[in-house]
Amino acid sequence: MRYLGFALLLFVSSFSQAHAQTAPWGLDVTGNIANVTDASTHTYHFTSADLLALSTRTIKTSTNWTPVSVWRGPTLESILQKVGARGKVLHVYALDDYKHDVPLSDAKQYGVIVAYERDGKPLEQKGFGPLMLIYPRDDHQDDLNRASIEARFVWQIYKIVVE
Repeated sequence: MRYLGFALLLFVSSFSQAHAQTAPWGLDVTGNIANVTDASTHTYHFTSADLLALSTRTIKTSTNWTPVSVWRGPTLESILQKVGARGKVLHVYALDDYKHDVPLSDAKQYGVIVAYERDGKPLEQKGFGPLMLIYPRDDHQDDLNRASIEARFVWQIYKIVVE
């Protein structure tokens, strides 16, 4: 009986972990953009498959919340090009109601990525996922190791508004 209960607990735990990693996720980009997938809301919706299909870049860096890690995802610049972004500021929204403004110029200047993996594992919503802005902080210590930049490492991203 004990074994059966333990086996059931393992099954439920495995199912929950697998579900958390495969739950649908995506990114909505709206505002001053030329290309949309939904004209009624003037939004370009990226599904997880769309984001996974974009070419990726890795950044090996630490954050204030993590040791040095290898982050992977599409470049912010490639996402902005896909939507035809025209503006100067990105309002980046997180699932936990955090919002921060990021200069659009950071995408090209620093090669910022929209990470969906850390050290080869998908970012989970209960942590930093499904998406997190990552700057190559360790490669640009003088420019990127400041409180004003640390606030731009937005995690749990679901929406970007281009202004």
